[in-house]
Amino acid sequence: MKNPTMEIREAIDADVGAIVAVLDANRSEASLFQQPPRQVRRTLADFVLAVDDEGTIHGCAALHWHMTDNAEILAVAVAPESQGLGLGHALMKACVDRALAKASDRDRLFLWLATAKPEYFARFGFREIPRFSLSASVLWTKLVLVFQQPLGRWLPALVGRHTFMRFSAPTP
Repeated sequence: MKNPTMEIREAIDADVGAIVAVLDANRSEASLFQQPPRQVRRTLADFVLAVDDEGTIHGCAALHWHMTDNAEILAVAVAPESQGLGLGHALMKACVDRALAKASDRDRLFLWLATAKPEYFARFGFREIPRFSLSASVLWTKLVLVFQQPLGRWLPALVGRHTFMRFSAPTP
């Protein structure tokens, strides 16, 4: 695929099916939680998309606020045929920028993610943290999501396949 012109934009109602399709196209990524259309629709405002000039969605990422100062980046996925074009980088940058812009106090912002690819996310300023750095309510929410995944993903998710990471903003 040649390098098309892409824009990063917020998701709209008409994008639900394409978001689910991008996530499904990356089903082999065991650490990427799958989301049914009803879940995507419920959290649609969390999503940003990489969209080409013809309106085709090539990637997605979500920034979900658990509390006023606690946000999670999740569902970072790029369609397999569009990988290697820098879309994951652009989506991550958009999520981090959105979090920093919305945070009332950047020093208190707890921006985090869970991944099986910590080396990739370290490039964006994320550093490993113990999973118990998260509040009990956030851990409970994540546990519920584990049991919404296909059965074969439960045990790996529960016994530690994911590395939890927190964003550390570079100092000027």
